[in-house]
Amino acid sequence: MKQLLFANWHIMRWIRLLFGLFSLQQAFQYGEILFGLMAAFFLFQAIFNTGCSLNGCTIPKKTNKDEQ
Repeated sequence: MKQLLFANWHIMRWIRLLFGLFSLQQAFQYGEILFGLMAAFFLFQAIFNTGCSLNGCTIPKKTNKDEQ
């Protein structure tokens, strides 16, 4: 768990963290639930290093030997 949280901090992870913190600040300042949900989403992605960056969510193509 420690390795997951403290390793592999790349630029997109920092951007998600900053956007999540900004959204959290806006949620408290204006009392908007939507900003709070956005903040939770981006902070979760930043902390646990999830998301679709660098084609992480593409579906791998299966090739069937019979079709070739």
